[in-house]
Amino acid sequence: MAKTIDNFTSRLKFIKFSDILQIVPMIVGAICAIFVRLNHRIIWLVCERKSDARDNGYWFFKYMREQHPEIETIYAIDKKSPDYKKVAPLGKVIQFGSLSHWLYYWAAKKNVSSQKEGKPNAALCFILEVYLDFRKNRAYIRHGIVKDDQKWVYYDVTKMNLFATSSKREQMYVKENFGYPEDAVQLTGLCRFDNLLSEHETKRQILIMPTMREWLRVISSDTLEYEGSYEFTDSEYFKTWNSLVHSDRLAQLLDKYNISLLFYLHASMQQYADKFSTGNNKIIIGHAKDYDVQQLLMESEVLITDYSSIYFDFAYMKKPLIYYQFDYEKYRRGQYQEGYFTYANDGFGEVVTTEEGLLDGLEAILRENLQMPEKYSKRADDFFAYHDMKNCERTYQAICNMKE
Repeated sequence: MAKTIDNFTSRLKFIKFSDILQIVPMIVGAICAIFVRLNHRIIWLVCERKSDARDNGYWFFKYMREQHPEIETIYAIDKKSPDYKKVAPLGKVIQFGSLSHWLYYWAAKKNVSSQKEGKPNAALCFILEVYLDFRKNRAYIRHGIVKDDQKWVYYDVTKMNLFATSSKREQMYVKENFGYPEDAVQLTGLCRFDNLLSEHETKRQILIMPTMREWLRVISSDTLEYEGSYEFTDSEYFKTWNSLVHSDRLAQLLDKYNISLLFYLHASMQQYADKFSTGNNKIIIGHAKDYDVQQLLMESEVLITDYSSIYFDFAYMKKPLIYYQFDYEKYRRGQYQEGYFTYANDGFGEVVTTEEGLLDGLEAILRENLQMPEKYSKRADDFFAYHDMKNCERTYQAICNMKE
């Protein structure tokens, strides 16, 4: 009990004045929810991040509206978001963080999100769910596959009733290390995977999509510790990727094989997109407002990433990829500790650490007509528990059966 109180006290420093202002709509929503439940037998509430309708939450909402209209399923999103126009025609949509969001948060029989912070107010809901043990009806349908040790999604800091996984190895790792009840960790697959196998067009396009660096996401003393500077443009991350997009050899490969390249930063790093530039008309620096990540993955023929779990989506489609891991030790020290997945033994593409090695690997893929080598194709077959278009269906069944 003392440890719980200490943890609770340490969390209080993260509560802002804007969070405190949410206490009133939280209470009003709870009261109104009593009357809503009298007239609405079953309500499911779905969301992602505040401005998003493009990940597993969106695809699950779409599935529910099309396959289970008997359940009143509601989606929460900022109505100013570009994604609002995409999700609104599917069914009832409410303003993220509003009184309505609080009302349905309390009234819903199931709260479903692909994001840990997918709730009316992350700080208040954290206290309600983790410390006060309210709202035992929450399904975490994830935004990626667990491959590393992720302490921020351990059971003691989420108290989620359902944790969706996509492979038997992932499921076992979460069960053994994250502290969830045995029945909470279910093997469903990610909802967005259903769309990956649908008919779609591809472009002659290489996609570069590196993940974030925690010490660069917010400039702080950690930035100085890991980079020796407070300036993003002094970081190894910037210098390495900027060098690649300005590489003469890369430009030659793009011309020789008549293929374009799109460089797209992680959502938490999009603030730095304008720091990158290129004079090559075959290379585009992508901005989040202009692109949907899943669409980029589906339309691209080659992926270059470092550690981002989006390579699982690419492997699901059996398309070739390369891991460019120039700062592996720093990444492990400053961000994620290695879990059950090692890139050399389990990855779906070649691991390289230098620009020269990356361009050698890329040229080999281009020369082999953009095919995933059999070695990596077999790894993909062995990794995924399912390779079909029933991930939403399995997720629905798991949510119906989850213990509250």
